[in-house]
Amino acid sequence: MWKVSVNTFDPNRITHYGNQFLIGHLKIGVRGTLDEFEAEQKVGINLPFVYDQVSSGWREPVNGFNPLFTSLLINGEEAHMLHTPVISHVQELDMKKAMMTRTTIFQVQDIQVTLTSERFVSANDERVILGRYQITLNKNATIQIHTGVDAQIWDIYGPHIKDKKFKSGDYLYVSGLTIENEHQITCIKKVMTDVNDTLSDSIKDDKVLKHIIIHGQKDVCYHFDQYAIIGVDQSDESLMMKLNEIIHRGYENKRLEHQHIWENKWKMADVVIEGDEQAQLAIRYSIYHLLILSPHMYDVASIPARGISGQTYKGAIFWDTEIFMLPFFLNSDTKSAKKIIQYRINALKGAKEKAESYGFKGAFYAWESQEDGYDACTDYNVIDVFSNRPIRTYFKDKQIHISGDIVYAIKSYIERTHDFEILKEGALEVIIEVARFYLDYGKYHITKDQFEIWDVMGPDEYHERVHNNAFTNRLVKMVFDYILYLRDYYINQKDSFFEQAVTRYNFDKELLLIESLAPKVYLKKPNSNHLIEQFDGYFQLKNVELKYLLNQRIHQNEYLGGSGLAGDTQIIKQADVIAMMYLFRSDYQIKIMEENWQYYEPRTEHGSSLSSSMYALVSCLIGKPNYAYPLFMKSATIDMTGLSKEYTGNTYIGGTHPAASGGAYMTAIYGFAGLSFEKGIQVNPQLPSSINQIKFHILHHGKKYKISVSKNQSTIEEVQL
Repeated sequence: MWKVSVNTFDPNRITHYGNQFLIGHLKIGVRGTLDEFEAEQKVGINLPFVYDQVSSGWREPVNGFNPLFTSLLINGEEAHMLHTPVISHVQELDMKKAMMTRTTIFQVQDIQVTLTSERFVSANDERVILGRYQITLNKNATIQIHTGVDAQIWDIYGPHIKDKKFKSGDYLYVSGLTIENEHQITCIKKVMTDVNDTLSDSIKDDKVLKHIIIHGQKDVCYHFDQYAIIGVDQSDESLMMKLNEIIHRGYENKRLEHQHIWENKWKMADVVIEGDEQAQLAIRYSIYHLLILSPHMYDVASIPARGISGQTYKGAIFWDTEIFMLPFFLNSDTKSAKKIIQYRINALKGAKEKAESYGFKGAFYAWESQEDGYDACTDYNVIDVFSNRPIRTYFKDKQIHISGDIVYAIKSYIERTHDFEILKEGALEVIIEVARFYLDYGKYHITKDQFEIWDVMGPDEYHERVHNNAFTNRLVKMVFDYILYLRDYYINQKDSFFEQAVTRYNFDKELLLIESLAPKVYLKKPNSNHLIEQFDGYFQLKNVELKYLLNQRIHQNEYLGGSGLAGDTQIIKQADVIAMMYLFRSDYQIKIMEENWQYYEPRTEHGSSLSSSMYALVSCLIGKPNYAYPLFMKSATIDMTGLSKEYTGNTYIGGTHPAASGGAYMTAIYGFAGLSFEKGIQVNPQLPSSINQIKFHILHHGKKYKISVSKNQSTIEEVQL
C-alpha cells in the first residue's frame, strides 16, 4: 500500500489534485497539476521562506516559474485534459519513491494518443525537478510538443516577480526579481531527446519554449527528459554548473539516487499496520507529507502550516509545528526536531519585539511566524462573505498560548533527546522570556489569592477575548513549573549555567515571583458533573446543537467566530479542553477525560484539521479506540479526500494539512499503540477492532527501538542505529 491514485478526472477538483499529488521538499513544493496546465489551474512551484509583499496585500511565499509546462498537438489538434475527449486517465503518487505519474489516453480525431509522464523533485539537490514525457500513437500522425518554462504564475496576493528576462537556445532560461526585497528567482531548463526531427525555440506569451516536431509512427514510444533547476539569489554560472552535473549523471541515475534516499527515509519512518489496508495507506500518506517537510535541507528551519503546497496562511509557521508535527520528528529524525526548536530560538528577537509592541515584557511569539519571528498575521484576517469587508479578529493579539506551546516543545525535545546543551544554545533564554511575558500578562488577585490570565483566545478561535481559558492557564503553569525545575536541575548538577543566565537576563526578582506564584496559577477544576469549563462563563452560553447552528448559516463559508453564529454559543471550532487533557494527560483521571470528551465532542465543529486527532488521542486514553478510528481516518485522509474547508469567509485557506498528518501519526503511535515515556519506554495497546498489529521504529535518548504491538502481545527491542 504505497500508491495514491485516481482513475478519473473531475475539472471541479483541480485544486484538490494539486494538493493530493504534491511532491517536493522544504526548499521547493511542486503541486500535482498536469503537464499542460497553467496558472489558471493553480500550478504552483512554491518556494518556502522566500517571502514577498505587494502593496498592501498579505505577505506570502513566492511561487516560482513552472519548468514542467508541456503542450501536445496531434495533426495540429491539441491533446489537453480540459478540451479533448479522454478514453482513460490515471494519476498516481508513489509515496515510497516520492514520484508523481500520469497516464492519459486521448481520442484525437481517429487516433488514440497515450501520454505518460513522471516527475520527481530530487531528494539530493536543492531545487532540482526532473521529468520524463512519453507519447505513443495507435496510428501514424504528426506530433508537436511545446515544452519549456511558463512564467505565468498563480499568486494569491501577487504578482510577486518583476523584470522578467527570457533566453532560449540549448538551455531555456527565465529570471526575475521579487517586489519587496528583490530576490532573484531563476529557472533554467534543459530538454534531452533523441528525436532527430525539427527542433526550434520561441519566447512568447510569458513562456520560453522548445518546439519538437515528430513524424510519429504507430506503436513507437517517443520521449524526452527534462532537467530543471530553480535558483534563489544564485548566480547563473553556479546554477548552470549544477544543472550540467545533474545532466551528466543522467536521468536514470538521478532517479535511482532519489529512490535510494527515499528508501532509507522509509526504513526509519514507516508504520506498518496489519489487518486494515485503508488505515495502512492512510498512515503512510500522512508520513509521506511529514517526510517531504523535513527541515534537514536548512541550517535552521521550521514547517509552515500548509507545508509546501502554496501560499495559503502566508507560508507561516504556527503552533501546529510544535504540537502536532514535532512528535513525528522526535521519533524518527531528531536532527530535524532540533532545527524546529532552533527556529524558535532564532525568532526570539521578533517575539520580544512583538511583546514590547503590546506593552509587555518578555517574548510573545508570532501567531503566523515568518523569517526572524516576524508576525505576518493581520488585525483583519478574515473577509466577510456578505459585505466583502475584512473582519477584525484577535488571532495575533490574544492567542498567547503560542509562547507556551514553544516551551512545551522545548521541554519535550529535551526529555526525548537528553540534549540539555540546547538550553545553552538559546533555549533557556526563550523559556525565561516566555515566563517573563506570562508574568507580565497575567494578573494576581489578592482576594482570590490566585494568578489569572484574562483577555485571551484559546485553540477554539470562535470565542475571542475570554478570561481564564483552561488550555492557556495550564500552559502558563507548565512554563513556571519548568523554569523552576531547570533551576533545581542545574543546582543538583552543580552547574552555574542557570544562575549565570538569570543574572545575565536580569531575571532574579521575577524568578522569585514565579516561585511564589506558580502554585497559585488558576487551573480550572472539574465541577460536580466532572466537567472542566473551557473559560469563565462558557457554561452560561447558549447550549445549541451543532447541526442547528450550521443550518442557520446563510452562506456555507460565512465566518462563525467572534460576532458570528458561534460566538455566543457553546459550539467550538476545535479541541480546546480536550487538547489540554491530552498534552497534560497525567493530570487527569480517565473518568474526567471521558466525561469531558462526551460533553465537548458533540459541541465541536472540527472546523480545524487539528481537532480530530486530539479527540482521537483522548479516545484511546479512555479505552475507546473505536471512537478514535473514524477521527484518525479523517485526519490521515484529509488531503486524499479533499474534504476540508477551502474558505473561511472569502479567504482561501486551501492546501495540504501537515498538522493533520502529524496528528494521525500521533494517534497511531501514542493512541492505538499506546506509546509513552513516563517510566521508560512503554506501550499500552488500544487497537481498534479493524487493526491487528502495528509495527514501527522510534529514537529515544540516542538509541533506536523496534516496537511491535498486537492485541495479544507487544515487544520493544533495541536495534542498531
